[in-house]
Amino acid sequence: MLATVAARALERTLPLIPGPAVPALSELIGSLTWLASSRARAAVRDNQRVIAPARRPAVRRTFVNQAHNYLDTFRLLRASRERITEWVEAEGWEHFLAAHARGKGVVMASAHFGPVNVCGQLFLARGYHTTMPVEEEHTEFGRAVNRARAALGGTFIATSSARGIYRVLRDGGVLGVIADRAVTGTGERVEFFGHQVLLPSAHISLALRADAAVIPAFAYRQGDKVSLHFEPALALVRTGDHEADVRLGMREFARVMERHLARSPAEWAVFEPFFSDDSVRRGGRGRRGPKGPSSPRRRG
Repeated sequence: MLATVAARALERTLPLIPGPAVPALSELIGSLTWLASSRARAAVRDNQRVIAPARRPAVRRTFVNQAHNYLDTFRLLRASRERITEWVEAEGWEHFLAAHARGKGVVMASAHFGPVNVCGQLFLARGYHTTMPVEEEHTEFGRAVNRARAALGGTFIATSSARGIYRVLRDGGVLGVIADRAVTGTGERVEFFGHQVLLPSAHISLALRADAAVIPAFAYRQGDKVSLHFEPALALVRTGDHEADVRLGMREFARVMERHLARSPAEWAVFEPFFSDDSVRRGGRGRRGPKGPSSPRRRG
């Protein structure tokens, strides 16, 4: 009951914070969280040492960036489509338009990187309905975040609804996925920054089956604006060996994701060990999902 009241209070108050006050408040909240979270600090430090070994880890900055991302997400509750078009800039939008024009569905694949929730609203603001696969939330805060993410009319679909997810692509829709953490233990084991890790692969598998396009897209903060960078569609191949084709697609997506994470390591909001020996061993034992649309059992 108290958690519900607190979540509702956040939904009412956070959207009222003036934009100019958000950076300072993010510094305060992020720094306090950084001080109080020793295990998460260590995980972020170790992750950054892998993805950007030549740089000094910017651990506190990752916590501040994530606080900023959450505050901006709640501000979506009062944001109009006009405000989103002013707030979010797009680089490489033509890649999305070309993929959408095929009429066979588009998978927008991103990561827990930058202001992704804000940038995801750009499609809705420009008239393209989006569907986001999500796992069931068990916390009131998580439910509040999802309500903010759907403020402009986006649709959520359970990750367990494999046929429903496949239907979105079959009908030429836009599917938005976060594809850097295989939280359910299913996916494809891929070399990532020199380590063998388990990454979710359902977005590649379903795109191959539906003949849909996969567009990697990554969100950056640029002053008081945010920018969504669209990559060209992945060059997926269909040889008739579905599992081999998925592996090739995953390798290509991993290479694109590596480039963006290495460019701005402090924007990668993963607060658990990602490249530890134990994590790699778990990835080695992970299983790929079953063939066909029944595989996407993972978050967003």
